[in-house]
Amino acid sequence: MLRYAALLGFNVLGKKKMVHNPTDDTDVKGSTLDPDIQIGEVYKVLRSSGQYYPAAVIEGRIDGNGNKEYYVHYCNHDRRLDEWVTSERIDCSEKLTISCELSLNQLTDYAGHDVRLTRNQKRKLEETSKVLQESDSLDSTTQKLELEYQEFTRVKFIDQIQFGKYEIDTWYFSPYPEEFRQVKKLWICEYCLKYMKHSETWLNHIKYDCEAKRPPGKEIYNHENLCVFELDGNVQKLYCQNLCLLAKLFLDHKTLYYNVSPFIFYVLCEIDNDGVHLVGYFSKEKVSADNYNLACILTLPPFQRRGYGHFLISLK
Repeated sequence: MLRYAALLGFNVLGKKKMVHNPTDDTDVKGSTLDPDIQIGEVYKVLRSSGQYYPAAVIEGRIDGNGNKEYYVHYCNHDRRLDEWVTSERIDCSEKLTISCELSLNQLTDYAGHDVRLTRNQKRKLEETSKVLQESDSLDSTTQKLELEYQEFTRVKFIDQIQFGKYEIDTWYFSPYPEEFRQVKKLWICEYCLKYMKHSETWLNHIKYDCEAKRPPGKEIYNHENLCVFELDGNVQKLYCQNLCLLAKLFLDHKTLYYNVSPFIFYVLCEIDNDGVHLVGYFSKEKVSADNYNLACILTLPPFQRRGYGHFLISLK
């Protein structure tokens, strides 16, 4: 249960954090959004593949250019595929009378309406159905906390990050401060992990302000083009907090963000002619009652499928 406590709106001091509430936004409730597209309803939405698929409209907004956008969740798909789409991609001529937690048979029946399921999609739906059945056995308190978690993390505000030379599409919600959740792209320094709203600020920070050219902490491994740094969450607190916020953009059920003091972090970096570049990390509890102290492990998307995950596990 503690895994949810810091997540559902409380900081490490026990004070309530500011949590985004879509019903507080006038652009969601006001007349500026398309009245034919209603929050909570399911419509056919045009995906980038050129096919329509049933999706629930979770939230609406007006972007900085005045465009109407809606955050949608594609039924029975991983939340990493959730995205902001323009109103033109939503077929609002018909509200679909189906739930986004469909059974395989229901969605197969719906496939006759311009939706085709691949063999892989059917397999994933079967797995989803199995998970939903298993979840019925959870106690009511755990189920309630899980629902609260889903509610809190349901909208991914940041679509992309610039991290070093990489422009990376994000996968999930991360609880960056409220003022940073209204930008589509976040600019992150790959050395100190400071996050910024604008490219000009980011460039000036890298050229003139940032003195870090490697992670803080103690270097414990250096071989060929790889090095590893050990960080104490109680000592290098700000860096570790920023690392957790960055990681949450690519991990669904990560709940460690700000209370990093009880953890040790091991940061893996690549070395090249331009310097030292973060590629992944793992964290572990300093003291673990169950003798299983691995808390989190991540390889950033541009560096996946290179064996770094196995390397981090072996290092652990």
